[in-house]
Amino acid sequence: MNKYSKVTFVTLLSLIVIINACKDDIVIPPQPTLEGSYEGLYQVITGYNTISADTSKSTIEMRFSDETYFFDDDDTLDAFCDPRGDYVLSANTIVMDEIQRNCAGAIANENDNPRGTFSIRRPGDSVILIQLLGTNSDTLKQIQLKRK
Repeated sequence: MNKYSKVTFVTLLSLIVIINACKDDIVIPPQPTLEGSYEGLYQVITGYNTISADTSKSTIEMRFSDETYFFDDDDTLDAFCDPRGDYVLSANTIVMDEIQRNCAGAIANENDNPRGTFSIRRPGDSVILIQLLGTNSDTLKQIQLKRK
């Protein structure tokens, strides 16, 4: 083998090794959008994991566009406000930034509105958002939705 053949052989062998090593790499596809209409349940538990826990819950509808969300409490007596705002979605979290509170006629106060960072799980056509707040994680906000 001449000098150039050896260099070509070593180069090809190196490329084959690199290609075979990379074929098992995990490629995470971009997160699909949340766009669409959903219905489900929203609950706020204050005193979470204590004997005196207080739960407020309501059936809701949520709509997501590219970057905005619309929250509608479906109960006849509005337990919660109907906030609207912007959101940023990542693989494991969603950050909701409230723009309008829309609390007229609501029983719960605006502190119960979904805002801030929630963990997100997306099994099938469902969306589950969970947020723990407080110094002792004593307030739980959970939104369970199913695509309409």
